[in-house]
Amino acid sequence: MPRKANGRADKHRDEDRMPGEAPESNAHAANGQPTANGMPMTAAPAAGTDMSSGGSPAADMAGGGSPAANMSGGTPSGLGMSGGGSPAGAGMSGGGTAGGAGMSGATGDGRAETPSRRQCGVMDVHRRLLSTSPEYAAARSALETATIDYVSRQERFTGIARIPVVVHVVWNTSAQNISQAQIDSQIDVLNRDYRATNPDTSIVPGVFSGLIADAQVEFFLATQDPNGNPTNGVTRTQTSVATFTTDDKVKATATGGIDPWPTNKYLNIWVCQLGGGLLGYAQFPGGPAATDGVVILHSGFGTNGTAAAPFDLGRTTTHEVGHFFNLLHIWGDDGSGCSGSDECADTPNAAGPNFGVPTFPHVTCSNGPNGDLFYDYMDYTDDRGMVMFTNDQVTRMQATIDTVRKDLPVFDTARATPEPAGSVVSWGANRLDAFVLGTDLAMYHKWWDGSAWGPSVAGYEYQGGICMSAPEVASWAPNRLDAFVLGTDRALYHKWWDGASWNGYEYLGGICMSPPRLATWGPDRLDAFVLGTDRALYHKWWDGSSWNGYEYLGGICMSPPEVVAWGPDRLDAFVLGTDNAVYHKWWDGSSWNGYEYLGGVCASPPRVVAWGPNRLDMFVIGTDSALYHKWWDGSAWNGWEYMGGICTTAPTVVSWGSDRLDVFLLGTDSALYHKWWDGSAWGPSLTGYEYMGGICTDEPRVVSWDTNRLDVFVTGTDKQLYHKWWDGSAWGPSVTGYEALGGVISDFKVTIPESPAAIGQGVGI
Repeated sequence: MPRKANGRADKHRDEDRMPGEAPESNAHAANGQPTANGMPMTAAPAAGTDMSSGGSPAADMAGGGSPAANMSGGTPSGLGMSGGGSPAGAGMSGGGTAGGAGMSGATGDGRAETPSRRQCGVMDVHRRLLSTSPEYAAARSALETATIDYVSRQERFTGIARIPVVVHVVWNTSAQNISQAQIDSQIDVLNRDYRATNPDTSIVPGVFSGLIADAQVEFFLATQDPNGNPTNGVTRTQTSVATFTTDDKVKATATGGIDPWPTNKYLNIWVCQLGGGLLGYAQFPGGPAATDGVVILHSGFGTNGTAAAPFDLGRTTTHEVGHFFNLLHIWGDDGSGCSGSDECADTPNAAGPNFGVPTFPHVTCSNGPNGDLFYDYMDYTDDRGMVMFTNDQVTRMQATIDTVRKDLPVFDTARATPEPAGSVVSWGANRLDAFVLGTDLAMYHKWWDGSAWGPSVAGYEYQGGICMSAPEVASWAPNRLDAFVLGTDRALYHKWWDGASWNGYEYLGGICMSPPRLATWGPDRLDAFVLGTDRALYHKWWDGSSWNGYEYLGGICMSPPEVVAWGPDRLDAFVLGTDNAVYHKWWDGSSWNGYEYLGGVCASPPRVVAWGPNRLDMFVIGTDSALYHKWWDGSAWNGWEYMGGICTTAPTVVSWGSDRLDVFLLGTDSALYHKWWDGSAWGPSLTGYEYMGGICTDEPRVVSWDTNRLDVFVTGTDKQLYHKWWDGSAWGPSVTGYEALGGVISDFKVTIPESPAAIGQGVGI
């Protein structure tokens, strides 16, 4: 791709340049220096001076126009999205393919003893511990009692349990030293399988499909080791041991393996060569801490590299982690009889394990007409045959996570979907990070740490750069931030906080005609979307080890893209076409689909939020300046729903829990207005709005870090940043009041400046 001169203020940017990019240039020195607190300041205003209410709430948000007339238009034939350059990508040269050379892996001697039939060693470990450890027997009995109590009280945890994982690669031959890509592929599989977003659930017959359940558990490679140091969550140990067994020698340095990280804080997974046809084994909860965790044969781990059919879809780890969370084999481990139980009422009684991929129905133990639930992860079928957990299995796992493994997960109670990106993000409870541009077009940062604003109430941390778009920031793990902006050359730049220090700016290339939009659907995963000079959509992604793309996604787009992720390996992108209708494109885990025509004649870009898996809610402004709503309920699109108002900005939408939506926008009086969906009705009414005062000069940015918690940020007429919050019972500092956070802000929104020259004149570049 042709490159222009570097537009960054960071004179050391070339240290972070990707190989083969434009040479270093000092033509653009930093413009403007930070004050003592970073950002140029103005004095704090007198109460109510710049954020005082203006106009009549009734008049300024009154509905206007006909809902039928103002959202009609466009053609389903998709003329509004036709064309858009060639796939060669004249507007965003330098593509790539989603496959990625980094997904290849070793073969050869590492595939020795590849099993053809599933064999799990969990019961060997269980019986050994029962016979040698009275403490284990007592712990198992106590856990079963606690699980029965948990189920009887109909308890469930809210939000998502995020499990930190350390993968210990113990290798004897070089092929067994599996790649990072193979490890990442396994984490991806776990996240899909435990959130029930794996597309192969489609093989489950209708009589069983209602049993498929989301465990509300996600996994990420640890980002801090036991000593608090940054880590990629992987250890590698060369061993002289040719094969390991269920005797746990792989779990100790003294016997040729490696000691675990603290097992109450990490899910330890050892990947090695197992002998005797063994695919893997786990230790049920209640066993010795020194051996707690999961062991997997390297050729049954992940989906690439040494992974070998028929166990090359990562389901061996899904199965063994199920044991780690106290799931039993689905037939109850009583040999071939019908007297065993897996303690889950919704799994049919089965005579024994199923192998290969059986034909439905397979009737045993008088369980006709539907027979065994051999689609379950806790059976013994090949990887392509096991695709689901049941509701009772999920309850059993959650009981374990809420009791004996309660110290293991990091709970995200604010939402059941990945954290959305924006100018303000939250990576944990009672944590906020806000990013703005100053009048020098540098990026500035302030944060709330749970007790105070940093670096001060009115202060900002100077982050440098000459930025042509508001910062777009994503967080894929606690204490992790990734910020993206456009430079004066309209290339994409990346800066990140790794938990200890800031890094970058990293040059990511491109000539972008829209601000970047970011999504993250899992740990160490980032997806960036921009428009090229041909107004087509382009995609670039970080897969945990390297950047890929730009990938050409076509279209002639008249709005910046809106992107959301409602689950692992799922992306939904929305744009306006040349007919101002909404178009939708989505990644389903294996391929891109669309553009899908969703209609409308829109006066604003779409704003989309996901409050749960396979749920999307989209909001736009119509040509009558009213708000409209369209939603995907898991099977079909519904709407447009007319919601009234005369709106002067695009809506901002957030969800703090299942079936909850909060919408914020500005009225013609520049005041802030709010409406909400509580699961049964819109408040204060379908076409009504809550008046929240202020005279705002930019669209609001909103984030939620907990259930029933909202933090709203706007800019005032003095260009300061202002903050208000909902604490679960009342607005602070008041319904129409705002907390002044200082600064002189030039950009805090999604739209892009018209041209570098125009802004340069405004700030004296």
